[in-house]
Amino acid sequence: MNSTRETSRGRGASDHGKTWLGLRPATLVMLMAIAVLLVPLSMLSQPADSSSPGGTLARLRTQYGLSQANLGEIDPTSETMRLASLGLKNIAVTLLWDRANHYKKVEDWTNLSATLEQMTKLQPNFYSIWDFQAHNLSYNISVEFDDYHDRYAWVMKGIEFLRQGIALNLREPRLLGRMGWFIGQKIGRADEKKQYRRLFKADDDFHERDRPGRTLPERDNWLVAREKYLAAQQLADSGAPLNTTPLIFHSEPMMTAINHARGLAEDGVFGDTGRDSWRLAGDEMRRYSVREIPTTWDVPIRLGLREAEMARADRLSKELEELLPGRFKALEEQKRESLAADQRAALAVPAMDRSEEQQQVVAAAEAALRVTWPMVAREAPADDKARAQELARQFVEANETAEIIGRYRDIVNFDFWRATCEAEVTDEMLKAREATWRAERDFENARLQAAKKAYEEAFEAWRRVLDSSEVLRKDSLTADDIKELVDRYRKVLEQLDEPFPKPFILQDVLE
Repeated sequence: MNSTRETSRGRGASDHGKTWLGLRPATLVMLMAIAVLLVPLSMLSQPADSSSPGGTLARLRTQYGLSQANLGEIDPTSETMRLASLGLKNIAVTLLWDRANHYKKVEDWTNLSATLEQMTKLQPNFYSIWDFQAHNLSYNISVEFDDYHDRYAWVMKGIEFLRQGIALNLREPRLLGRMGWFIGQKIGRADEKKQYRRLFKADDDFHERDRPGRTLPERDNWLVAREKYLAAQQLADSGAPLNTTPLIFHSEPMMTAINHARGLAEDGVFGDTGRDSWRLAGDEMRRYSVREIPTTWDVPIRLGLREAEMARADRLSKELEELLPGRFKALEEQKRESLAADQRAALAVPAMDRSEEQQQVVAAAEAALRVTWPMVAREAPADDKARAQELARQFVEANETAEIIGRYRDIVNFDFWRATCEAEVTDEMLKAREATWRAERDFENARLQAAKKAYEEAFEAWRRVLDSSEVLRKDSLTADDIKELVDRYRKVLEQLDEPFPKPFILQDVLE
């Protein structure tokens, strides 16, 4: 009897805490919470279709252009693979990157290509994958073949691979830029550039896919590269994010036009055609010079306005001098008189003869002697102070802007290329280029007397070009080019057993 009661009590105790369908209260509450949360989650994640804009997430993707349809074409295979990864896409891509690096080290190009192809399916909007794979095809795999026809085929596979990436990333200017780089630099700079440029011009399949109706002259690789850069530039101007250096990015249309003109000269194309190619380069240079370029100072600049800013600073300085005559020089004299004796003594020692201690003293003295227009404006009479301070502010602004522009111009060698574009359309430069080309051909074919005469014609033309362009005369790139010509001229003279002329017409450039 007791055992029966104990059993009943025990069964009652074990049933205590169970409710509907035998579930514990905590479990039931959790299931109810999940069911409640599914309602807003379903509303948030409801996909869009033709009759409905979808849930909140779908509307946000549409608003900010984040869906695949906004980014580029939809690849069913890619979408299926990403869905099948069950949220582990990033882990899978990380493993594939590791495998790709391994295949690259062991030069297993077949497996590397297959691995990177899988990565593009999992992450079709990852720029680095497209760039990495295209470089691999055009640069790494192509050199493994002996026949230049095969190498060219692999170069074009890399370029076509970029085309696939562009289709899936319609808002990515860098991919268009990379396609322009490969078409320009890989085809136009390789050791086999003569053969590559010829094959590219005759590549009907590529040109029909790329832009039907492209004429034979327009098929020059540098001109096609310029088309790609211009398309990338237009995309960036439309608001697409530009995740690269704007200064370099926007210089590419100009540089490809310059390379096109130089390529024609290397091919022996001169006259009106050669002049027109340099006019195109000059047009691109002028377009680049007025383009607004963002800077790290958060002040946008235009490279062509440096001279205007320097002239503005000079004009403001003269206005300040008229408003406050003699005060700038007076403040300089005042600061000089306040120097300590050791500073005066150190300044009197020639720069090359100063000890390390004297150099430190001079540095401090020069800092103490520094006078600026804002300093002078602060000491202006009350009636002129407001005007003087405003002019001083504008002077500093113009001076600093000119300095910033100068720094950015140095990065892209702006002054040299502008002077080059201006000089190359002149008759004298055309003569220099054509005479140089004839001299090189004659030298290669052992026509020594003809080569000597052509070199000397080129040097005379170069003399007139350099006399009219201080920038070209002082630039090291010009000196290097001329030195190469002179070295070959010396070889011609050695073989003719003739002395090098003294004085030499371009001696100042060589020195």
